[in-house]
Amino acid sequence: MANVERLTKRVKDLEEWTKENEMTGGPQGVLDTFIFLLNSTKHAQDQSNGAGQQLQQFRGLAFEFIEEQKLGDKWNEFIKEKDEKSKVPEEEPESEDTEGEETSKQETKE
Repeated sequence: MANVERLTKRVKDLEEWTKENEMTGGPQGVLDTFIFLLNSTKHAQDQSNGAGQQLQQFRGLAFEFIEEQKLGDKWNEFIKEKDEKSKVPEEEPESEDTEGEETSKQETKE
């Protein structure tokens, strides 16, 4: 008898849960949502993999073209110029003449 009561309670809990989740289509709606999300993730991953493959193909073609046209030296010069332009200039160390600044700040406060 206790088993029947336990099972009856479980069925009632499931029915209540189903009523609460009818907006999402009930249990089948939740499952459909998860399937949609999984398929969307797989599709996005497939697109990402395809883009990566296309990038590698383009890169190979570009380097093949550079070799055939004997543009290696020009390419290296171009990269060297870009590297020089992108370097961040080193900051100069602060001068040790900060006492004069502090004195003038104190005089301004007074």
